[in-house]
Amino acid sequence: MEYSRMTKKGQITIPQKFREILGIKAGEKVLFDLEDEKLVLKKAPHNPVANLVGLGKGIFGAGLEYQHKIRSEWEEK
Repeated sequence: MEYSRMTKKGQITIPQKFREILGIKAGEKVLFDLEDEKLVLKKAPHNPVANLVGLGKGIFGAGLEYQHKIRSEWEEK
């Protein structure tokens, strides 16, 4: 059994032994759950879709500029 002390801000340190077992690295998310009267900590699953959010930002320029460009291309055809 391992112990950790809670800070004033409610933060705790996950002992290294458990971080290694779960493969948790700095900056990664963890999940908390309650089972009966036990707090359960799990490594959060990797969400590949979350990595795509904002990926195309700026590709089309400003919204109205892009619309005018597309419309003018349609009119030329």
